[in-house]
Amino acid sequence: MGRGAIALRLEMSLRIVGGDNGKMWSDRTKRFGNACVIAILVVAATAFVRYAGFSGSIDRFLWEAKFSHDKRPVTGQIVLIDIDAKSLNELGVWPLPRRLYAELTDFVAGSGASDILFDIDFSAVSSAEDDRLFANSIESAGNVSLAMFRQAASAGTNQSEVINKPIDKFLEAAWPVVVMVPVENDSRIWRNIYGYDISGTSELSASAFLGEYSGEALGAFGLDFGISIDELPTVSLVDVLDRSVDPEFFLGKKVVVGASAQELRDLFPVPVYGILPGSVIQALGAESLLQNRAMRIEGELAALAFAVVVFLLLLMTKIEGWAVKALILALAAGAIELAAFLLQKHMPLLVPTASAQFLLLFAATGIVLRELGFHRLISHVATIGKHNSERMLGLVFEDSFDAIVVIQKDGCVSAASRSARLLFHRKKLIGSKAHEVLPSELVEEAQEVLLSTVDQMPISKTLAMPFDNGDLRYIEYVVTRSERTLAGNSGDDTSEAVACLTCRDVTEERESALRLEYLAKYDPITGLLNRNGFEEELTMQALLVESRGENLGLLQFAVVNLDQIVASLGFSFGDSVRKTIATRLKTHLSDGVTWSALSSDTFAAAFANNPRGDDETRLIERIRDLIGEDYSIDGARISVQLKFGYAVCDAAEPPETQLKRSGNALARVRRDIQQEVLAFDPGMDAALMRRRELETELFKAIVRDELQMAYQPLVTLDDGLMYGVEALLRWEHRELGPISPAEFVPIAEENGYIVELGAWALNRAMKECLSWPLPVRLSINLSAIQFSRGNLVATVQEALQRTGFPAERLDLEITESLFIEEGLDLRFLMEEIRSFGCSFSLDDFGTGYSSLSYLPNYPFSKIKLDRAFIRETLSDKKDVSLIEAVLHLVKGHDMELIVEGIETPEQAAKLKQLGCQLGQGYLFGKPMNAIELASMLSKAA
Repeated sequence: MGRGAIALRLEMSLRIVGGDNGKMWSDRTKRFGNACVIAILVVAATAFVRYAGFSGSIDRFLWEAKFSHDKRPVTGQIVLIDIDAKSLNELGVWPLPRRLYAELTDFVAGSGASDILFDIDFSAVSSAEDDRLFANSIESAGNVSLAMFRQAASAGTNQSEVINKPIDKFLEAAWPVVVMVPVENDSRIWRNIYGYDISGTSELSASAFLGEYSGEALGAFGLDFGISIDELPTVSLVDVLDRSVDPEFFLGKKVVVGASAQELRDLFPVPVYGILPGSVIQALGAESLLQNRAMRIEGELAALAFAVVVFLLLLMTKIEGWAVKALILALAAGAIELAAFLLQKHMPLLVPTASAQFLLLFAATGIVLRELGFHRLISHVATIGKHNSERMLGLVFEDSFDAIVVIQKDGCVSAASRSARLLFHRKKLIGSKAHEVLPSELVEEAQEVLLSTVDQMPISKTLAMPFDNGDLRYIEYVVTRSERTLAGNSGDDTSEAVACLTCRDVTEERESALRLEYLAKYDPITGLLNRNGFEEELTMQALLVESRGENLGLLQFAVVNLDQIVASLGFSFGDSVRKTIATRLKTHLSDGVTWSALSSDTFAAAFANNPRGDDETRLIERIRDLIGEDYSIDGARISVQLKFGYAVCDAAEPPETQLKRSGNALARVRRDIQQEVLAFDPGMDAALMRRRELETELFKAIVRDELQMAYQPLVTLDDGLMYGVEALLRWEHRELGPISPAEFVPIAEENGYIVELGAWALNRAMKECLSWPLPVRLSINLSAIQFSRGNLVATVQEALQRTGFPAERLDLEITESLFIEEGLDLRFLMEEIRSFGCSFSLDDFGTGYSSLSYLPNYPFSKIKLDRAFIRETLSDKKDVSLIEAVLHLVKGHDMELIVEGIETPEQAAKLKQLGCQLGQGYLFGKPMNAIELASMLSKAA
């Protein structure tokens, strides 16, 4: 080979080698540059997280997890006497008397305790004797330490903080120790202090003192929450005071006395244990020092350096695959935590590893981005999201509450939810012919939707679907058209129309709707029309009778003793009576009559009434014969009492008016003891309107000052002198004039307003009575409603206190109707009121119930004999014998008799002859106002 050829080959070889080397150098430079950029970004992100404070929270989380997995026992040198909830309940007082602490100190010191620490505030002086006893016990023990602490000063003071320390008498023989603990950013206790400078003196903390610390009393140390402080030997304070604890328990031990009861609020949040009392935290600090486990924080830079080295090595190596590198970083993170855990387990060392973990996390993110590229990563995430969405949609479809079936153009089912398989009782639907597995109505409508080229609004329909087992279910369904996209081989997508059938079983909803529709018109117990259904029927029946020129008859009857039947036999018997009545009405009296159960005890009938006939009378007689006979139900013989009210109405009147008129007649006849049947007359409407008007106006009467008190004299029959008055309520309406008490008092009793009226009358009568020249007795009537609904005891007491009226001059009159009030402890109420000094009178004696049986059981001082026993001349021996019998009765019970209705001197003379001492009537004076009565008393004075 010639020299030229050799030279040419050599030159070419050098060029090739030089070109390859240049390319390699360029790749390395690019790789190094990328690595530097990623490294700078990772370090910057880590630094930001570190100085923003995020890493501190993560470090505490990791330390707490390590503490939870590194449990070590307590030394057993420290015991706790706990002021717990049991102690507070049994001792029953807080703060505890210091003589108890003295007793406790004597016992614990006598048991051989090496140290006694009270984590209790003794900064305030107690009783001199208790403080002396406790001081003597402290001095005798010689090993007592007392808590002192700093706290913020109260608002309004010049000081920023206050030092709470034991009183000087205790500090003469006790060691002061600091019990404050620092709170970290997460509001929990992680550290304790060695001591604190208080008033220029460095004082040891309770933990340092118990932990036998001998260094400088400054700075703080970390608590080892791996110590099982929940296993600290603990006894209840009350058990120590009761000597239920063996003295050997305290021998040679350091004793801490503190409180865990929630009421005392000496509780703090801590890691691992959640909440600990302050005394237990001090014990944990002492245990940490005794076990040489005063935790310190170190090693953050070493962990960071290790993470950085691993990260840089991965950047510079040629290891392929981001998953492998991410795995290596994860292993490095685990190695850091394992090393930190081992160091924490064997040394009092807390290694902050959060910054290193953040660095590794950012490093993994950078490597993934570098290896995959940003766009590939986004594509990868999108693919994962698409798969997850498809999977989720599949689950939603499968688990749909509605039954969903997708039908193709060829009539095959391509998709079906689980609910669809259950609804149509088919284990398999997909792949089946729709007409073989689905009702024909659904398949036909699906085919119509598929063949249609016009978009239509889906319409919900209902189908009655029978099954082979005889069940009939109602299916609500809707058919919609959808387009399914199909991927073509050439890359072009095509679409195919499918019918989506959505079904729901609405059998229960349909039955419920029918039931509600029934209940809206019918009474469920009797099966008769209720009031709403009856009013609808009245409207139709009124049109019918009006067309025939007849009137509409409305009859209501009530089983007036149904409440007593239910009270004595139970609700089931009451329902049975109502069912039986309804059955008889429908069976025997349904021809031309529409029946309704208006309420639990009231039935109504609507019928065509011939103006020239007596249809309503004949119907009432038939009801009496049919319904009024006795019933035999479950062995019980039941008789019913009926009352009837009816009205003949113009068919053109509204149903509500027609019902109201017959109802008014029934309501009126219910209040009549003797009458059973009553027809409506227009005067009832007027009376009802009058009653409603008075009820409305009565609520305004006090505000308008329309009420006054009238007073009728009560006299002694021997000399005719007035000894007292009966207060009577009067209403003078500014437009309607005077309203009788017989008219407005029953209204007030029914609506409960009598409570307010009674209180007003009591106060007004007392006030006016005090203005008169002579100190007469005041008698005032009370309603039964005031006893049953109001707080009568408080009302009387308040009136006496407000007016200053002497209670011994007050007589309260009650009637015999009170004695039938069930559930009312009348005797107790009367005794409570009589304890104020008041007296009670029994009004209208002899006109009500078996009064003789009540007299010995209730504290009455007077009886008022009703005016019905006072005839004009009292010449009838029967009248005289009745009065003499009552006189013997009241004398035997040490009471007085007041005779009402005395109108003539002859009556007064005869009553005086018989031995009556007190009287009331027009002979001595009619009811008069306060001014007139004051004038009458002035003349008598």
